[in-house]
Amino acid sequence: MLNTDDVKRRLGGAFTQEQVDIFTSLLSELHVGLATSVDMEDLKDVVKALAVAQARAEERLEGVESRMDRVEAALDRLEAAQARSEKRLEALEKRMEGVEDRMDRVESRMDRVEATLNRLAAAQVRTEEALEKLTEAHDETRKQLGGLSHTVGYILENEAYRALPALLKAEHGIEIEDRLIRTYLTTDRGYPVEVNIFGRGRRNGREVVILGESKSQLSAKHINHFIQGRLTRLEPLFEDVFAVLVTHMISSPDVAAYAQERGIALYYSYQF
Repeated sequence: MLNTDDVKRRLGGAFTQEQVDIFTSLLSELHVGLATSVDMEDLKDVVKALAVAQARAEERLEGVESRMDRVEAALDRLEAAQARSEKRLEALEKRMEGVEDRMDRVESRMDRVEATLNRLAAAQVRTEEALEKLTEAHDETRKQLGGLSHTVGYILENEAYRALPALLKAEHGIEIEDRLIRTYLTTDRGYPVEVNIFGRGRRNGREVVILGESKSQLSAKHINHFIQGRLTRLEPLFEDVFAVLVTHMISSPDVAAYAQERGIALYYSYQF
């Protein structure tokens, strides 16, 4: 049988002093009869069970320590990553400050552009108003010039009405029966055609119809227009047509020869 001192001595080689004290304290609290009846073999079983439990506790502790090592390593990596992130964040903040400065400059430039656009828009409105006034003035000028052109043309025609009868009689033997007029004639297809100079006369006993037009400055283009727009459309209505053109001047030296080639008599206002 073992007493408390024997237990302490035998346990002292396998456990720490603190563990031995705790174990012997537990034994002392048990019933005295139980303590004296415990034989050596039972004590050995208890010691073995305590050793196994201690080994498992140490293994678990080693596992915990290993996990703690991994946690600490992970924390170290996190701290390093955090440090890198903070550096990147600082760099990004500096870049953002630069971007903000650039945005401020861009906004300032945009303000100046908008102000310029507003000035240009106002100037455009003024320009459009001035252009509209100029257009109205131009239209009025064109109307006045058109009226003046008509007036000049009418004056030339009026002079021709008085002077042509004598000229036609002297140069072409045509005797005007009534008088020359400005009128409209209807084609064989029923279309009205304005004629600046129209009259009937006789030459060698035969009736002759006078078809003419006046232009302040006569060109070959005008001659073609007179032939296509007047003579070609009206000649089928009459047996004998005498074509006449009256002008103040011609646009080029070959215009007179061109009129003669087309069989048209040409008279200038200075002949009246």
